Amino acid sequence: MGFGDVKLMGALGLYFGLSNIIVITLLSFLIGAILSIVLLATKIKKMDEYIPFGPFIVLGTFISIYVPFEIVKNILLQVFTLGLYAK
Repeated sequence: MGFGDVKLMGALGLYFGLSNIIVITLLSFLIGAILSIVLLATKIKKMDEYIPFGPFIVLGTFISIYVPFEIVKNILLQVFTLGLYAK
């Protein structure tokens, strides 16, 4: 991540608060990982090419804005605990 990404996350953190910025960060990393794997597998991007992280932060922010917090939180808990999270 470059300093532009850090500044963007800092500004979003000031606006959305701690709990939402954690959700935005996790969503950004998850979306970035999935789309980067797809881009590398389809050979649209090569291993030595730069993939910007800013669009993934913005996409995670939009998801966080339009999808209720509890739904996103439960989905992230299921994904990152590999389905072992029990309510």
